[in-house]
Amino acid sequence: MSLPAEIEAESVALFHDVRLEDIDPDAHAAFVMARVLDHGTLRSVRALLRFYGRDRIRDFFREGGAARVSPRTVPLWTAFFELAPEECTPKSSSRRSSPFWTA
Repeated sequence: MSLPAEIEAESVALFHDVRLEDIDPDAHAAFVMARVLDHGTLRSVRALLRFYGRDRIRDFFREGGAARVSPRTVPLWTAFFELAPEECTPKSSSRRSSPFWTA
C-alpha cells in the first residue's frame, strides 16, 4: 500500500526529515495524519480523508493525536471532526516520539 498521489506530491514539504519509501501508511498512520493535518494543502487533506476515512482520523485525535499537531490547528480539526476538546485530551502527559527517531 502506498500513500495517495496527492500526498506523495507534497512529500518534500510534509516529510522533509524522512525518506518517503520508509513510510508505511498503515504502521505510520498517526505520523502521516499529523503531518498532513499540520502542513498539508486542502488537496492533500482531502486525499487523507479519502485514504484513512473520517472515523479513523477522529480516532487519531481521541487517542492523543492533538498532542502531535500544532496547538494552532487543534481547534480547526476538533471543530471539523465535531469533537469536544476534552475528547482530545491525552490520557497521560508523555508525548510519543516520531517512529523514525527511536533507537
